[in-house]
Amino acid sequence: MKFPEHKCGLYLTHNAHKDVYLTAEEWLNDQGGGHVDWLDEAERQKAIETDEVWSLQWYPDTPIGFYTLGAASFDRLMELVVEWSEE
Repeated sequence: MKFPEHKCGLYLTHNAHKDVYLTAEEWLNDQGGGHVDWLDEAERQKAIETDEVWSLQWYPDTPIGFYTLGAASFDRLMELVVEWSEE
């Protein structure tokens, strides 16, 4: 498995919403989860239903611009990372 190219940081996060006492739905709708890119609405909905949010954020060129992939499980997130890296 190859992680996306990144000249700056790369961060794997699990359930950041729980650090601020929110549900996944609250966090995704109101508190900063809006920057997460989802494969589709079904994956986002699954994360809400299971209250599980995995994300990988990386900065490809500078410490300012970044991408964040989100998924409801670690395995699905890694599948998305592989797909992203192959593009």
